[in-house]
Amino acid sequence: MSIKAVILIALVLFIATSQGSTLKEKEADGISREIAVSTFFEGIRDNPEELRAFFLSMPKGGDLHNHLTGAVYAEGLIDAASSDSLCIYLNNYSTTKICTGSNKKVSKAYSDPQLYSHLVDAWSMRDSKFLNVSGHDQFFSTFARFGGATNNMSLLVAELRSRAASENVAYLELMTSAYGGSDAAFLGSRFGWDENFTRFYDKLITGGLKEIAKKASTGLNESDARSIKILKAGDPGRNVTVKYLYTASRIKPKQEVFAQLALAFEVANSSPLVVGINLLSAEDNLTALEDYSLQMSMIQFLHGKYPNVKIALHAGELDLGLVPPEDLRFHIKEAVEVGHASRIGHGVDIMREIGSQKTLSEMAQDKVAVEIMPVSNKVILEVSGEDHPFPVYLSRGIPIVLASDDPGVLRTDLTEQFVIIAHTYPQAKYSDFNRFARNSLEYSFLKGEGIWAIPGDYSQLRKACIGVDPGEENKECKVFLEKNEKAKAQWKLEGDLASFEIGIINPVTSSRPEMVVAC
Repeated sequence: MSIKAVILIALVLFIATSQGSTLKEKEADGISREIAVSTFFEGIRDNPEELRAFFLSMPKGGDLHNHLTGAVYAEGLIDAASSDSLCIYLNNYSTTKICTGSNKKVSKAYSDPQLYSHLVDAWSMRDSKFLNVSGHDQFFSTFARFGGATNNMSLLVAELRSRAASENVAYLELMTSAYGGSDAAFLGSRFGWDENFTRFYDKLITGGLKEIAKKASTGLNESDARSIKILKAGDPGRNVTVKYLYTASRIKPKQEVFAQLALAFEVANSSPLVVGINLLSAEDNLTALEDYSLQMSMIQFLHGKYPNVKIALHAGELDLGLVPPEDLRFHIKEAVEVGHASRIGHGVDIMREIGSQKTLSEMAQDKVAVEIMPVSNKVILEVSGEDHPFPVYLSRGIPIVLASDDPGVLRTDLTEQFVIIAHTYPQAKYSDFNRFARNSLEYSFLKGEGIWAIPGDYSQLRKACIGVDPGEENKECKVFLEKNEKAKAQWKLEGDLASFEIGIINPVTSSRPEMVVAC
């Protein structure tokens, strides 16, 4: 860092430490602290290694776009497959319960380095550049190979909790259709397609959809509780808050998609751990393309049945060449206007859509957040740098959340998303990254109200907590926080950010803890 920057930080620190304890002086102290950290940040932003250390220690709030099975590293999946005594077909490295013939036990990989390496490569994007397939095709093919290794959900979630804590991520929203998705698809297939949504929905309810939802909710509750018990007593991952988005697959026949969506809404409406729904799988799949508008209409219908269920949707995970131009013209628009999405996942093709400026204005006005995942977009779509729409969303005032997508398959983490954005886009300042962290909780689907007087405006707290130091509580503030899960997580984040900034400015005397997470 330059001498000029050091002098500026010293000056800001002198101003900050000379402040008293009045409300206005506290606000000035916070502003001065952010200016000092911003100066430090600008001094390291051209150095990716310095950025990694900076963002690793920075409290990042939550990771809102995180596929449960795709989030686990191949090494963890090998452990899970071994614990379930699974075997693999050596011709394609997919899992099987059949352990006869030429099939080999996954556990053999521990004593066979070559087999272990081949499994990691087959179950992730590691060394994918040496394969004779595109990043897109390798990515989506991995799930079929390691799918059998994902049955022990508790083990997988335990790993994700621990890893989140290690990089100062306090909240996860994990996407899953565990304990019910397949049953719902079978139920829909048994009835067959009915274009009358009301009649079809009634058939599903009569056919046992609520019972499937109850089973799914129970399974998730038990699995999540076990995931905490798996972790050792001192593991900070025990304190990471985990919620779930229940999902449907857009590449299935329409009767199965509708049934899975109906189940997702029903589970989210009744389970305390499930905070919303999502629609996933490859957006460029033929069925997904042909049925896209129909699927948005399904969601619109179910939104009418379950108006309080939150909706996040994958939309615009496409680029020219992957699909014909006509398939790039409307997906994000329909997800917002028809699908009632509160968050858009990816949104890569926004500027190829007809009426994109109107859609962007609607997203800004209605505070529809966009989940930006630079590693995923580069690996799967080959979209990065100046070809990525991140600067568009930033300049239009769209709420931005940085997310990891499938960090296990992609061999990445949430920290790396912050590093890439900081190193690639100089227009994004430290204050923006602070905002991204706050956005991750503000636009999460955590229950209750937030701590900010105006949602999305981080300049003024609600009356109950005004004048209280970040992370501390008075009686009125404590009562408010206990009633609102979102507010409680946000209040902890504010305390963590303040401690982080103090540690950056004055690392010698700082007592900043390694990890402070939301309960």
